[in-house]
Amino acid sequence: MFIRLFNDSALLIAMKKYIQNIYFECIVKPGSTILLCCFSMLLGLSSSLEGSSQVHPTVLKTTKDHSKQVIGYITQWGPWKDIPGLIPKGSLNQWNVDYSQYTILNFSFFGVAVDGSIHSGDYRNPNINQPGVDQQPAPLVDTDTYSSWDLYLLKGELDILYYVSPGSYAYSLGYRDNGGWQNSITGESGAYPLAIHKQDGKLGIIDLAHANGVKVMASIGGWSMSKHYGDVAADNVKRARFINDCKTLIAMGFDGIDLDWEYPGQTGMDFTGQPRDYTNFALLVEEIRAAIGSTKLITAAYNALPSKFSQFDWARLSNTMDYFNFMTYDYNGGWSNKAGHNAPLYDYPNAEFTGFSLDATLKGIKTAGIPLNKVCLGVAFYGRGVITNDAAALNGSTVKQSVTISPDGLVSTAADFVNWPINVWDGTPNYTAILANTSSWTDHWDDNAKVPYKTNGTYFLSYDNEQSIGLKAQFIKDNQLAGVIIWTATGDWIDLDKNTTQYGGKLVSSPETKAPLVNKINEVFAASITTGITTGSSNQKSLVIHPNPSSELFHVPLLDNTSISSVVITDTKGVFIINARINIMPGYLDIYTGELAQGEYIISVYQGNGVYTGKLSVVH
Repeated sequence: MFIRLFNDSALLIAMKKYIQNIYFECIVKPGSTILLCCFSMLLGLSSSLEGSSQVHPTVLKTTKDHSKQVIGYITQWGPWKDIPGLIPKGSLNQWNVDYSQYTILNFSFFGVAVDGSIHSGDYRNPNINQPGVDQQPAPLVDTDTYSSWDLYLLKGELDILYYVSPGSYAYSLGYRDNGGWQNSITGESGAYPLAIHKQDGKLGIIDLAHANGVKVMASIGGWSMSKHYGDVAADNVKRARFINDCKTLIAMGFDGIDLDWEYPGQTGMDFTGQPRDYTNFALLVEEIRAAIGSTKLITAAYNALPSKFSQFDWARLSNTMDYFNFMTYDYNGGWSNKAGHNAPLYDYPNAEFTGFSLDATLKGIKTAGIPLNKVCLGVAFYGRGVITNDAAALNGSTVKQSVTISPDGLVSTAADFVNWPINVWDGTPNYTAILANTSSWTDHWDDNAKVPYKTNGTYFLSYDNEQSIGLKAQFIKDNQLAGVIIWTATGDWIDLDKNTTQYGGKLVSSPETKAPLVNKINEVFAASITTGITTGSSNQKSLVIHPNPSSELFHVPLLDNTSISSVVITDTKGVFIINARINIMPGYLDIYTGELAQGEYIISVYQGNGVYTGKLSVVH
């Protein structure tokens, strides 16, 4: 918990994970105190100010409370997930998104065919991992309402018609019956069944997002559908065909194009990039910009390893692109020889490789001269499980086996398919599943990497929780980056199985859905101060604190005569402390230890342009 002072008033922001029905005391004027209400009342006040969100009644902060980008991926295969008692089939859809928490949704993935055309992810060639196999052209949208979710996600609640009656709603939209169907307005035609948006029915992702002020991008590529990107970008005819399909996507209502080419000039799934890719990537982006205009967005996903940055022409790309999204996760996994963190904030001792962390990626970004106001770093709403040779431990040796998995084919992997089975989680459970299935595991916190992990026998699980996600959001904020990308927006949904309603036998509405991880991101982005933990600011100075250690009171002389804007106390893991009593007087402040457990704490005092920090040692 932190206390922020605004002249003669105080703002308490409650970190709901840690507190419930706890009383606070803080100073609002030099020499005077005020006793504040319990958390349940504070939360009620917060909810009355914030209003209702899309799928649940209260969130502390929304994207309207800050200027950062919060970009979440929504997958077109997500609704297939069916975990009884946890994730109802059809529930990972646009209706259960809390739109107050996102600025952009990336609808993923469309694929790239050998001729340059773009196709629905449903048509991905399952043998594309094999040498010499190409992805053939296929429709942009899969209209089969029995075997695909495409139309349900894009259009929402559907009417499935086998005949168009004169005077019907479909007739008013221009549809006519001629043995099959045709549309007199658009010129389209086809065989029955015909799927149209149900009159007054629940909306598709584009319309629903737009109604809530959120943009939707068409994400093209991904790990398993990028094989032909390089050849397409290098060929004038294929590139023109790709760009024409980009224009079609924009005409469908998408707000921009997200290029998930994994990866230009680098090794991907069964292909090796060429040096020409870097120039052709820039050319492709420029031609897309010319085709879709200046008001639409262009973004791309990038490898997180700094060694992969130098050959991109970032200055050229910056002229046409809106955001550079770095996939700062998957640093370790089933391919690793040591059990390591999926997405460490900082490097940590004895890791298999150095420079595998968000901090290392950002250092590389700065070295490469990439404009920070266009940089989004990734956070993972999932974990990675591996099996170790001995009792599971960080940096323990992993045990690999040869396994055939989709889409990669035969791989050697240490992924934990015992707890996170193939074709269900593939060794990568989302946060929802982790919360539901690991209560008996042993919890750990790596204070170097600033991330949690769990162990159970020889099973090791790296993941992110609210604490580590909050620290990453603060890191993004402190470094003045554009924002965050999230894989995936559905990964932290809980209570999906409560009070559900299924529409048309397909998509499920789950009105009590909650999303604690993205809530934490918005809370941190919206907070009006920084913690001082990761800034490395040249204005940061040390406080003189006495007595220290102390069992009763710390006396802290103030180092300048400007007014205090903020006082922050955290433990050594960066968790905000909510039960500290602070008395602010002219020229000094006193901190009472009675409510603090024995241990060490970090205090940061914000005065003028300076940040003054020190360590408190509490003894009892």
